Amino acid sequence: MLGEIREARETLHLTQKDVAEALDWSVSKLIRIENGSVGLSITDLKALLLHYGITDRDRVETYVEMAKAGRKPGWWDKYKHTSSPEFLKFLGLESAAVIIRQYQLHLIPGLLQVPEYTRSLVAKGTGDPEVQERRIRLRAERQERLGDTDLEHFFILDESVLRRRVTDGDGWRTQLHHLREISRRPNVTLQILPFEAGWIDGMQSSFELLQLSEQDNDLFLNLSQPDGDLFFDDVIGAEKAAQFIQIFYRLEGAARTPEETPGFIDKVLQELED
Repeated sequence: MLGEIREARETLHLTQKDVAEALDWSVSKLIRIENGSVGLSITDLKALLLHYGITDRDRVETYVEMAKAGRKPGWWDKYKHTSSPEFLKFLGLESAAVIIRQYQLHLIPGLLQVPEYTRSLVAKGTGDPEVQERRIRLRAERQERLGDTDLEHFFILDESVLRRRVTDGDGWRTQLHHLREISRRPNVTLQILPFEAGWIDGMQSSFELLQLSEQDNDLFLNLSQPDGDLFFDDVIGAEKAAQFIQIFYRLEGAARTPEETPGFIDKVLQELED
């Protein structure tokens, strides 16, 4: 079906940018729809068909039924009772990403947390043991993509992340050892932004950038805020994500090199022993 939808656009000699602007979408949204990296909602499908002049009732209903039949629940769907719809959408996009870039100012990224660390965090967020266990399982399932060698991960951690003890001493040592080991994976680039780097413009908030296709500008931004994460999509989101990729590059340039990361972590571990 997606091939037919794309063919309808090309038959009208419309570029992806033409269609995105007409529907007030970001170009990256249309790219993701056409390459199948995200699901196509019935509302978006009907908007596309109308824009392409496909209005025959039977043909439209055929496409609608095809879209419904093609929907497969993602692994994250089972967490809909303990996660917001926005976060579930983010998990779907994260699962479709080809490159993940993340800067963390305060905490170990969820993708790199050991169970002891995660448990300490979720216990502070809720006293319900069942909810705690579901959130721990969710985080563990997210981490499975780290084993996909075709997916590149770039992490920048502020030095404060390595010194903020979220768990007890043993759990903290386990977490730091895990970071050191995972930094050696071929598809993971881990850098530390040391205190000595001083102030870098844009370092005020943690954020995650998902690159959803081989096109450099096909980005989705998750920006951490005190009252919850903000997810940026559509036209405004594409512009915001483009700004934050430049911030990430600045932080990357100021951080210690990936080769220096294991030694930096070893230094913090030694301070724990002392």
